[in-house]
Amino acid sequence: MEADFRLLGILRPADLAGRDPIALYHELCRVTGTRHDPCVADVFMAAVHFVETGEARRWWDFTPRRKQLL
Repeated sequence: MEADFRLLGILRPADLAGRDPIALYHELCRVTGTRHDPCVADVFMAAVHFVETGEARRWWDFTPRRKQLL
């Protein structure tokens, strides 16, 4: 995931604040030219949530919301 974040220009956790995790997922797919597992979007959602709230949650807690959005 660290390499994926770097590909997206995210070099430190604070760079995730205010970012749209679903847009990050679509951008990663575009940049790499491949469709990534949708669970990557869940990880992005968990990371953005943590940076913005300080609450650590498991990535799979975000799966139902991602399924609504994708």
